[in-house]
Amino acid sequence: MKILIIFSICVLVLAGCTSVEYQKMQAERDQLLKNYEDLREENSELKLKSGITDTLLGKWKFLSLEMAESGVTQEVAEAKAALYALELKNLTLEFFEEKGIYHYRGGKGGTEVFGQFTVITIRYGDEPFPFIRFIRRTGPKMAELLFAASADGRALGLSSAPGFGTARDIGISVTPDRLYLTMHGKMQSGPDGWVQSGGVRCYFERIEK
Repeated sequence: MKILIIFSICVLVLAGCTSVEYQKMQAERDQLLKNYEDLREENSELKLKSGITDTLLGKWKFLSLEMAESGVTQEVAEAKAALYALELKNLTLEFFEEKGIYHYRGGKGGTEVFGQFTVITIRYGDEPFPFIRFIRRTGPKMAELLFAASADGRALGLSSAPGFGTARDIGISVTPDRLYLTMHGKMQSGPDGWVQSGGVRCYFERIEK
């Protein structure tokens, strides 16, 4: 009888150890999977930022300033955008790398700007969206130069135009020959995932690589 009791205790202890070991292995596996997923997402975002930065380098000339597609139809907003676009018609921007640091410079008329920039990503849901941050050294802030932003950060001084959202940084999209910078783009979740709409968009064309 004693032998049976001792055997039963050993079986229970062994089963308990096996259960603990299994839980430990399961936890380690879950952590490895999480680390892999985090690394995959980090590499994906790094690739996105690097690709945009590399394509951005070069010299760009202003094309137009307009309300981005989102049903923004206020005549005042569109009129202000069209009027301010006339002031930007001679604007050029150059993005370049020097000693591992990324810079921007440019100007229009007697206004010149210079500073550093960095491309960042902000995640909405599972998707990273690219934005650009300008670190001003001389001249006006980029939001003021491109979008006539007021002291409270409103593009064109508008405070209630529909389509203005919560994205605080300037959104960026770039192709080999076109550059799009968007201020106050509204982030919205739709059937196909998150999208940025609304706001004020500044268009440039490449003139030099």
